[in-house]
Amino acid sequence: MALQRLRNLQLHGADNSQILVYSKQVVTDDASDTVIVIVNLNPFNVSEATVALNMPALGLDWGGRLEITDQLSGSVYSWGQYNYVRLDPQVEPVHIFVVTSTT
Repeated sequence: MALQRLRNLQLHGADNSQILVYSKQVVTDDASDTVIVIVNLNPFNVSEATVALNMPALGLDWGGRLEITDQLSGSVYSWGQYNYVRLDPQVEPVHIFVVTSTT
């Protein structure tokens, strides 16, 4: 459902201009229909960044936590406001996370 509308797009920050971070969600009490996408815009080089999520835009307090599952690798992470990512265009050029729970 979150990916079916354009008006629910929220950009987030990254300290590397080669990394694009956005989320889409259908507003629910527990952010259970939220997708977070992180893309390496450089098709030739590895890009690393600290991602800064706008937690209130995700329906959480600044100190909130998200449990997220990468839809491509199946990896599960616990994220807060600031998170490190490393995207290699030859191996993993994008993360597509689905929020599975929040605290």
